Amino acid sequence: MITVPFTPVAIAAEATPINGSIIGEWKDGLCGCCKFGCCHPHLCCACMCPVALMGQVLTRMKMTWLGNTARNEAEYRTTFRNTICVIIVCLLLTFIPRFEDPDPVWVRIEEGIKTPYYIREYPELPLWQNIVNKALNLSVALAPLYAFIVLVRLRRAVRKKYSIRDERCSSCEDCCCALYCGCCTVAQLARQTAD
Repeated sequence: MITVPFTPVAIAAEATPINGSIIGEWKDGLCGCCKFGCCHPHLCCACMCPVALMGQVLTRMKMTWLGNTARNEAEYRTTFRNTICVIIVCLLLTFIPRFEDPDPVWVRIEEGIKTPYYIREYPELPLWQNIVNKALNLSVALAPLYAFIVLVRLRRAVRKKYSIRDERCSSCEDCCCALYCGCCTVAQLARQTAD
């Protein structure tokens, strides 16, 4: 038997993600949603239910439904389910009827004048009904805030994983993208993380 000595030589190479995207660059631009056609699942889902697509990308990135890095597999496995639950709860809260203001009451005023007149008085809601109305309205208003905060965290995590620098707005790019074009941002993140 013949043996040949082997001395390994390390060759410096750039690491590339499995999906073939280049490290340090986005696969495509923020408005590249229609790149694969108007019926592509990422585009349709981003337009119709962006929080569901965000949940899918959060799961791919192994993050929790709050946009934090998951500590174990069980934490990120429930991410998509939890984001869907957030959507359902917010939708249900919008359908809960609010207490309506009581009908105005006409009151006759006769004090010290010859001709009596009528004024409208608007009775107020009882305090507990007013509190319930405000709580329901606040809970519905918190849904977009949740989506915004988690989307900013998600975009920041994707940029960190793929070593993508801010191109515009210095350190505010993630906030600007999430605030002004959330649907396009979610679609871009979905395309970037797709394997």
